[in-house]
Amino acid sequence: MVEAPKVRVPALARPWPSVRALTLAERRWIEGASLALTVGLALLLNTWRLDDAGNGNTYYAAAVRSMAASWHNFFFASFDPGGFISVDKPPVFLWLGALSVRVFGYSSWAILLPSAVAGAGSVALLWAITRHYFGALAATIAALALAVSPISVAVNRLNLPEPFMILVLIGAAGATLRSLDSKRWWWAWIALAGALVGVAFNIKMLAAWIPGPAFALAVVVGMRGFGRREWVRTGARLAILAAATFAVSASWMLAVDAVPASDRPYVGGSQDNSVQNLIVDYNGLGRVDGNESTRPGGQSPANNRGGFPGNTGPFNRNGGTNAFGGNGAPPAGPANGRGGIIAGTPGPWRMFDDANGPQISWLLPFALLLAPLAFWRWRNSPAGRAAVVLAVGWVLLFGLVFSYAQGIYHSYYTSALMPGIALLAGAGVVATIDLARRDARWMLASLPAAWATAIVQVHQGGRVPDFYNAVPEVAAAVVAVAAIAAGLFALTRRNVFVAPALVVCAAALLATPAAWSSYEARNASMNTTLPQAGPRQGAAGRSFGSEAFDGGVASLASFLEANGDGSARWDLATTSAQQASTLVADYNISVMAIGGFSSNDPTITVDEFADYVADGDVRYVLANEGGANRGGFLPGGQSRGGNVPGGSFSRGGQFPGAPPPGQPASQTQPAAAKGAAVVMQAVRAECSPVSGEAVGQYAGNLYDCAGAADRLHAYN
Repeated sequence: MVEAPKVRVPALARPWPSVRALTLAERRWIEGASLALTVGLALLLNTWRLDDAGNGNTYYAAAVRSMAASWHNFFFASFDPGGFISVDKPPVFLWLGALSVRVFGYSSWAILLPSAVAGAGSVALLWAITRHYFGALAATIAALALAVSPISVAVNRLNLPEPFMILVLIGAAGATLRSLDSKRWWWAWIALAGALVGVAFNIKMLAAWIPGPAFALAVVVGMRGFGRREWVRTGARLAILAAATFAVSASWMLAVDAVPASDRPYVGGSQDNSVQNLIVDYNGLGRVDGNESTRPGGQSPANNRGGFPGNTGPFNRNGGTNAFGGNGAPPAGPANGRGGIIAGTPGPWRMFDDANGPQISWLLPFALLLAPLAFWRWRNSPAGRAAVVLAVGWVLLFGLVFSYAQGIYHSYYTSALMPGIALLAGAGVVATIDLARRDARWMLASLPAAWATAIVQVHQGGRVPDFYNAVPEVAAAVVAVAAIAAGLFALTRRNVFVAPALVVCAAALLATPAAWSSYEARNASMNTTLPQAGPRQGAAGRSFGSEAFDGGVASLASFLEANGDGSARWDLATTSAQQASTLVADYNISVMAIGGFSSNDPTITVDEFADYVADGDVRYVLANEGGANRGGFLPGGQSRGGNVPGGSFSRGGQFPGAPPPGQPASQTQPAAAKGAAVVMQAVRAECSPVSGEAVGQYAGNLYDCAGAADRLHAYN
């Protein structure tokens, strides 16, 4: 009789005393079921009633529609069908959306499904990585934690960069770890890791490099010795990782910047029409130090640096005093607070405050407090300890950058922390079980993590009255009982019951995030521009109460379709992409957004705009009096009669940088001044206002520039 082959079982997969050992087939069946159920749950949460979000973020939806129309627009990530300006992000996630639209046609599902699939793919990839190093139980807990993370579900249901960046970075982390336990192909794995970081860079630029030091540290920690040969190989790994990262990261930037400006769209968000400037400024260091040159309304960085005084402490509930009338936090709303430009107050406790706590803090204490146990358990396993260090570094680096960011920061960015948190939660539970089996005192060391996390969950849930408040309270009670029971079982050497007790504890801690994520899947009202998990306090819903205003957009679209001759490159010119997004995304109207997303991009001069008018490329212009967004419209048909997130915050009824009323532009600005401010000033002076019921509320703000080219040329 042929003897069955022996199968090496990792220590953590070995049965507890008095528990029957599972066969290989049984283990494989259980692991397959775990993977299928967690990924299936993620896909269900990400896709349930997905089309309720319409076109999602219409700024990106407009770009996808434009990019699907031509390969030229596709490569350069053009915002508009006419190819005037690009979006202010790199193109990879938009490429996937545009390809989906090309294959399936333009629809909500075609636009949003790639994000939902990417989110589920992250769960699957995290499961596989965690299973490889820490076992199936850790993989199941980690995958569940990521799948039911409320903020992860919120971003996975929209066409945002985050789901794709997170998926690619998880792949890079897995490739980095595989390079440590691969003797023959280590160079290929580490090159793949660097290439994937480069792809992530071309999804969200410098944000993708934030966990880079954690990758490098993991390579060092994963060394198998301290001999000369091992140091040389480690140095080679780091060099390959850096080279591949830089090469792939720079590829699209170098290609775009090498093309003459006249042959491509203006690089949206930049101040000199280059991707290099976009990387360093608006999508780079400016986000951290607050020195974005496109800061809304031309605000000085000093206006916002340092955050909002008075909001201190980990659980501040607006009890401090500051410049905002006595509250310890800025007023909730579009410009501040939840979902706003400054989401919470910069500082060490930002991830636990009112804006960010309900998004990311549910398992954060649990993961970080169990991390030392996980490191100690796998201290003798190079790849295992490297995985723990990588996950800790991932969480701390993203957390610190987001906590102290002085520039444009939104609370949904915190979704980037979840893969590291999830892996540490799974590895920490299994490490505790294994260590307590050897010495019961390890169980006592883990109890504070469970209790502290339960307290945080009760507090965060209590911020929102009448919203699943019973769930964290019941969960905390279960955690208290299960943790005490696990400790008693360990102390009395009844080891067979310790693992189930800890699993119950972990499951209880997942209950509240699961309840919140189910709300995300079932709730049709959402902010598709600045998503947040849970009730929409301070970040208004998708419509902003503007149902009546959507009819205004429709009437304008009808007017443009009826009065255009079909030969114009752009049916309309506007101040900003925020005004143009709905027309492009919902009505397929070609709109020139002169100032880009924020209306502050220095794109063209009045003379250059006059050339477009002379050539018949553009005729109608929406030149709103009193600021870029007064009477305008936001992505998704959202309307607010004044200031908007990321838009041009009007001061005294003026465009940013525009001359005072009645004073010619030539008296205050050089003739070569560029951007929406000077162009709109000239349009209001030299073009003819359009009136009548056909344009509805835009009467007086819509201008017809037919025949005005010479006057526009002479304006300066």
